[in-house]
Amino acid sequence: MQRHLDYIDQKLAAHNKALAEADNDNNAEIENEIAHRKVQRAKYEQIQKELEENTSTENPQLSTSDPDSRHQIVRGMITEVCYTAQTTVDSKYKLLIDYKLSNQNDKKAMGMMLRRTKSILRTNSFIALYDKGYHTGSEFHIADQLGINTLVAIPAIGRKSQAANPDYNAEHFIYISNDDTYTCPQGEHLTSNGTRYKGRNYTFKQYKTRACKECPVQNQCTRAKANGKVIQRSQFTQNIQNNAQRVYKNESLYKKRQALVEHPYGTLKRQWGFDHIMTKKGIKAASADFGLMTLAYNLKRIFKLIKTIKLDPICLKHHLFSLNTLVFFVLGYKNRTYTNFHKNTAYSCVFV
Repeated sequence: MQRHLDYIDQKLAAHNKALAEADNDNNAEIENEIAHRKVQRAKYEQIQKELEENTSTENPQLSTSDPDSRHQIVRGMITEVCYTAQTTVDSKYKLLIDYKLSNQNDKKAMGMMLRRTKSILRTNSFIALYDKGYHTGSEFHIADQLGINTLVAIPAIGRKSQAANPDYNAEHFIYISNDDTYTCPQGEHLTSNGTRYKGRNYTFKQYKTRACKECPVQNQCTRAKANGKVIQRSQFTQNIQNNAQRVYKNESLYKKRQALVEHPYGTLKRQWGFDHIMTKKGIKAASADFGLMTLAYNLKRIFKLIKTIKLDPICLKHHLFSLNTLVFFVLGYKNRTYTNFHKNTAYSCVFV
């Protein structure tokens, strides 16, 4: 926002200078430019004021094209103002069980989708597969409370958290729950003073030992030579470790995730051309739009699957005609012309 205001101020200064140096023949044109820039500045000042007054979120945003859409990372370093589509996909038939449009990233989405899926299926006897964008301690805690096993990809360890020798990374320190201590690969015990520190969305305790300063492998274990190795343990650490153990034991199963979840998105976005939202402003309208897309996808899938089921020919013909009419209505809806197009991200959860 400040960049826009600075740019307008530069233009205004240039126009005012040109006006002072211009003859009377060019004054009207320059004055029109100055008036235009002042209108622009007033617009951005109003937006800046609204942003400053918006304290409802940690990262306040204001979209001028759609009040509900937000600026998000869609992949890598690519960002767009868009909605995020969270979906639940059945691994056997590739059917969409559930969907939810939001204007937030994936970090806090897993728990919500697991609750919804458990309610829809009326069971928790399934395995949930997610990519690393969903790797959040509080969401693992929700999954464990629901009794649902997750397989969420484990993000790479940041350079600052890595030991010079990988054998001395934090995951190789064994936690002893009875004593509330850690045992390092050298056999030393790391203890906590019992204080809980506040993180961004969690609290944690720190574990360390004085023996670290005299340890012969200190250079391989930590870069913090003054204080030695420090292990942080939050209230969600055990939940995170539970997921990690399942991932290591089921690597072949997790590899199926992309083939499962991308099947519906490949059909919707590549084959049918539904790579954007076509309704008017608002998340409710966008959600209804995406819902029609998922309905059409499910019905097309059912048309293929139903051929393998033996049904009464007359009854089958009647139902297929009704379903076919609905699908053509939904697909025809795609050709209607709307403004305010919004990108729709294609990453979500898959269930087996």
